[in-house]
Amino acid sequence: MSKSQKLAKIIGIESYPSLFRKSEKQVSSAVTTISSTNSENEHQLKQNNTDEGLSYPYSRFTKFQKYGLVAQCAFTGFFSSIAGAIYYPVLNIIEDEFNITEEQANITIVVYFLFQGITPSIMGSMADTYGRRPIVLISVLIYFCACIGLACVQNYSQIIGLRCLQAAGIAPVIAINSGVCGDFTTKKERGAYVGYVSGFVVIGFAFGALIGAGLSATWSWRAIFWFLAIGSGVCFISTFIFLPETKRTIVGNGSITPKGYLNIAPALTIPAIRTTLHLDNPDFDSLEIKVKKSNFAILEILKNHQILILLTVAAIQYSCWTTHQAALTTVLSKKYGLGVTKIGLCYLPNGICSLISMITCGKYLNYNYEKNVQKYKEWLKEQKIILLQENNQDEDIVKNMIDEDPQYYFNIAKARLQPAFITLLLSNLGYIAYGWCIEVKAPLASILVTSGFASLFSSCILTMATTLCVDVFPSLSSTASGCLNLFRCVFSAIFIACLTRMVDKMNYGGVFTFMACLSMVSSFLLLFVIKEGKRLFFESKIEL
Repeated sequence: MSKSQKLAKIIGIESYPSLFRKSEKQVSSAVTTISSTNSENEHQLKQNNTDEGLSYPYSRFTKFQKYGLVAQCAFTGFFSSIAGAIYYPVLNIIEDEFNITEEQANITIVVYFLFQGITPSIMGSMADTYGRRPIVLISVLIYFCACIGLACVQNYSQIIGLRCLQAAGIAPVIAINSGVCGDFTTKKERGAYVGYVSGFVVIGFAFGALIGAGLSATWSWRAIFWFLAIGSGVCFISTFIFLPETKRTIVGNGSITPKGYLNIAPALTIPAIRTTLHLDNPDFDSLEIKVKKSNFAILEILKNHQILILLTVAAIQYSCWTTHQAALTTVLSKKYGLGVTKIGLCYLPNGICSLISMITCGKYLNYNYEKNVQKYKEWLKEQKIILLQENNQDEDIVKNMIDEDPQYYFNIAKARLQPAFITLLLSNLGYIAYGWCIEVKAPLASILVTSGFASLFSSCILTMATTLCVDVFPSLSSTASGCLNLFRCVFSAIFIACLTRMVDKMNYGGVFTFMACLSMVSSFLLLFVIKEGKRLFFESKIEL
């Protein structure tokens, strides 16, 4: 056995199939890093990427505490989602008060989406380096200040500037939430937790317009931003007290007390929590090796063709959803003559259906993943028997063959994206019907039904894409989720910016038929992603 192999055995990466291949220099560096942290336990280190074969739990957080983390993540994410939806019912009021056009009013949505897309790519990378907790606290604080400013604006240019700051502040928490979920969950349970967080975040979309309409009708449109300021202030206090650091290079499985002041939650001083998390007897073995992150980590992720295609497909579908939301206020106000309160109520169907889809999709992803893993293990066992027969029962040769050939690896993309085609098809059929119902001025109920039906299936691709990104880039989970956020927000900004002109040229039926067809055509690109799923698993050096 070579020196490299001995070192590999020490840190627990000598497993079958061997998905991690480290040079002698890399392995030596890894052992040195761990030794400096806990020299007494380095000989006991084992692989820490699955629940099986560990000398410690993958996560010290109890199920109840995991749900608490989900609730806290959802609370912060709620203010990102609601900031967009709560604003839709008052677009016409903003037009009148500041004497601007419909297109200029839409620009206040466009700039929000642009900054919502750009900043998570930067802040997500910082969260992967310095920890989740400090970046979340900074983000919520910036958002809080921006909301106070928006409540006091006096002209259109101030709205534009502060909407940019508002989006830049809160947008990163969506990507960081995915990173937090990736820190305390294994792959077989990740889909459900990501679905829970996404689902509760969608509550902001579901009830945001109704809340905005109610506040505006009772007081004024400025009350919307006072509400967001008060809520985000409470969120900041809650986050500061209760949100622990979860980054595995800093706290391992949650049992290691972080060194940075901002990374330590006051709640960790509670004796019961200290006992549960084993903070006085930490599992140093669970501390993941800190890999130096590139300043251009986002470009490294986008170099992966399969992920680039997935992000594009998800972004186009998300654009359909946001564009149909942005159009709804104008349609209900100018075509149906509804007031601000009734407009808010009309956003409920698509919001509630989005909430249902996020939660159920996450559950299904867990089920589908376990089913595919079981099939894969049975298939791999059969292949191993065949290869042993062909190679005179030489296990070393067979092991090397399986390790070096992508065809023997698990198809992670297939496990995550199998239901994507039917959900995209149904959703886009809903958008086509929605557009033509508006065009012929069909009964209001038909618009609400088609909006809800389209939303019921539209959000599924986002849950699938987020989960797959976290699967493939576990050490860059916030950055990977930030990439998805960048794509979906930039695409949405482009379509919303063009919405008024597209409607003038194509009418509502033509606009949503065009966008739905674009989404359906792009969905066929997912066949390539699924086809290359085994290679994606192979190149990413991840395990089941």
